[in-house]
Amino acid sequence: MAQTEWKQVSFVNRDTPLTITSESIDLDTCFKEDEIVVEMHSAALNPADVFMHKAAYSRLSSVKPKGTGVDYSGIIVRKGDKVDEKWAVGDKVNGLCWTVYGAHGTVSNYLIFSPVAHPAIAHMATVPQKTLDFNKEATEFDLATAWPLVFGTAYAGIFHQKRDWSKINNVLVLGASTGVGNSFVQIVKNHLKVKNVVGVCNENSIEYNKQFGFDYLVGYNGGKTLDNVREVMKTKLDNEKFDVIFDSCGSSDFLPVMDEFLKKWDTGAYYSTVVGDVSNNYNDVNPVALLKRRLLVEPFRRFKPWRSYNYYFNMCTEDPEVMALANKMIESGEYIPQIDSVFTFENFKDAFAKLETGKAKGKVIIKMKE
Repeated sequence: MAQTEWKQVSFVNRDTPLTITSESIDLDTCFKEDEIVVEMHSAALNPADVFMHKAAYSRLSSVKPKGTGVDYSGIIVRKGDKVDEKWAVGDKVNGLCWTVYGAHGTVSNYLIFSPVAHPAIAHMATVPQKTLDFNKEATEFDLATAWPLVFGTAYAGIFHQKRDWSKINNVLVLGASTGVGNSFVQIVKNHLKVKNVVGVCNENSIEYNKQFGFDYLVGYNGGKTLDNVREVMKTKLDNEKFDVIFDSCGSSDFLPVMDEFLKKWDTGAYYSTVVGDVSNNYNDVNPVALLKRRLLVEPFRRFKPWRSYNYYFNMCTEDPEVMALANKMIESGEYIPQIDSVFTFENFKDAFAKLETGKAKGKVIIKMKE
């Protein structure tokens, strides 16, 4: 018998606070023949974790506890007899494990799942010294859990449209300071070698964001986003329009004047958004509005017969190709995961509070094991 305490951060519905709960499990019997048990070292927080909690209305939710978190890193401590041999006890692994309102999330000291059912799993990459130097207080596990969701979301905005990126010269990123925008620019500049990448962010963040590969950065302050981008197009891009506009923050600024900034739809140019027309508001989470945005607004903008531009609403999926590309770029130094802060498991409330400020530059990490 290997009895141990399985602790996690969970909630019942939006009216119940996030709380550390625990149950007793036997590590030798708690998994199925196709599952592994990962002893967690770190978990990363994402806006989706906040929204899933605040969208869990009591009338629509079950009375069972629900876990939170999707990014993970840790060490395999048990495996079933039918698990692929490439996953062995003692392996350091990281990835994504989506369980929508499931009983357990990744903000937990153990994670039990099937690598077949959740294929976004990889052996942790060897991290170059310059990446460790950039994130001085982070461990290799913190770095491994900092990127799967944001990198995967950026990947979806780049590759799921099946564009030939060798023919793309100009890209505009809205939300250059976000984790997704940060991952996006590193992929398109360092891996795909795009000529011009323009970023939009708070003018106070311009100097900080320059180090990640943006060729030009402009501020959105004072409602001058459009004018500032126009100026870059005129002075730096020879008035050439963009092949791709990628929105990682939620914006409608360009929608009424898209023809001025984005090349025609028949060239394959496209506008891709992670959030939709408006930025997320942590204090006013309306699940009906969220569903409307995804189920009505996105199809309307994408398929209306008189559209003048291609529009996509993308999201991350559990794709093993994402993990492979990220590991390759991390080990070569082409991709540096960005960490804002690290909190202990016991101080998880402070971690969520930091995330909800909307001012984190990089991932907010919860360290599950010292």
